[in-house]
Amino acid sequence: MSARGVWTREQIEALGVRTDGVTACRIVYGTSRTKSYELLRSGAVDFKLIKVPGAKNTYVVPVSSILRILDGQDSEP
Repeated sequence: MSARGVWTREQIEALGVRTDGVTACRIVYGTSRTKSYELLRSGAVDFKLIKVPGAKNTYVVPVSSILRILDGQDSEP
């Protein structure tokens, strides 16, 4: 991530197949960690969100879902 907090497509793709929910919120919405957890808990996000069973406040997001939003393709295939 750059000094200004703007992620490039290459940096997002370098995350691999998935990332954590806080990182996804920071990429898509530019939110702080606290605000990211608020969004994740309420489910008020535009990307696919997977809650990890048995883990408190642990979320996984497919990187492909983030890229679809940033590319303007809101729907999942």
